[in-house]
Amino acid sequence: MANAARYNMGSIRPAVIGMGRVFGASLTAVSAFPVDTKGHHDAGEEGGSSLWVLAVALMGQDSIYLQVLSGDPAESQSKNAKRVLKLLKRGKHWVLVTLLLSNVIVNESLPVVLDRTLGGGVAAVVGSTVLIVIFGEIVPQSICVRYGLPIGGYMSTPVLLLMYLTAPVSWPIAKLLDWILGEDHGTLYKKSGLKTLVTLHKSLGEISERLNQDEVTIITAVLDLKDKPVAEVMTPISDVYTLAEDHILDEKTMDDILSSGYSRIPIYRSGNHLDFVGMLLVKTLITYDPEDRIPVRDVPLGAIVETRPETSCLDIINFFQEGKSHMVLVSEFPGSDHGALGVVTLEDVIEELIGE
Repeated sequence: MANAARYNMGSIRPAVIGMGRVFGASLTAVSAFPVDTKGHHDAGEEGGSSLWVLAVALMGQDSIYLQVLSGDPAESQSKNAKRVLKLLKRGKHWVLVTLLLSNVIVNESLPVVLDRTLGGGVAAVVGSTVLIVIFGEIVPQSICVRYGLPIGGYMSTPVLLLMYLTAPVSWPIAKLLDWILGEDHGTLYKKSGLKTLVTLHKSLGEISERLNQDEVTIITAVLDLKDKPVAEVMTPISDVYTLAEDHILDEKTMDDILSSGYSRIPIYRSGNHLDFVGMLLVKTLITYDPEDRIPVRDVPLGAIVETRPETSCLDIINFFQEGKSHMVLVSEFPGSDHGALGVVTLEDVIEELIGE
């Protein structure tokens, strides 16, 4: 009876320890760090076996990072990234539970095999410990830490078969984890995080692949374009070269226009310098003789588009891209005879992009 009780307790103990390892290891794997192409990443906790290391190799891959690699044909690990990504899309928790469950089965079976081979006792304990530490920990961890993605891609098909073999147990547990913890969609960055990431690429990585200061400036400026209002990039109306509609286009005025260097000049109604009636294209003056002394109103004027100061620079650059105009009047009250604050041109937006 004593031997029977001892046998029952011995059979229950591996199951209890096994379940403890499954749930304990799952918490570690869920927070595993992304593994880069060369495998430079944190090794994580020292625990488990070769299947646990394979779990780290697969579960440590960030799905967003894998999508970046798989979409880059010049990347040497593109094929492996596609294989691992295809596997993880079936369910990241399903892969996790499958590998940890298989890991527990292998770990708990080894002492049983050695017990029959070596006769039990101290020899079986020492033998199983040495085998697990060397061949289940040190060697696999050393290899997978450096070559996590290639090994994950190579073992994706065997792992898929293992997932289907253990599906009666692993799939329900995985769905339960999905319901409790939610599905993992990879690491997404906010705009501020993206700007920090771009800035880091100026000083990290291979020298030939680093971004220079101009590239960093342009990329970060593009990220800010949607949130930046035109009021921040416009030229104040007091600094804008304008003309009244009754201004005479004599030789002096023509010289002033040409020396100003502007290709478009806002024209305001006489007596109200904030009521703009159109835009003079300087190139149209080539057909006019200064000696005719005609007023500006007699020259065909282009329409001047108005917008509010809170309009985003991205909307303005999209408007410019349509080719309708390269100048917009910024007004507090668009369409009225007052409220003009300044003008914004295509050149202003481009200068904002390149950081000038």
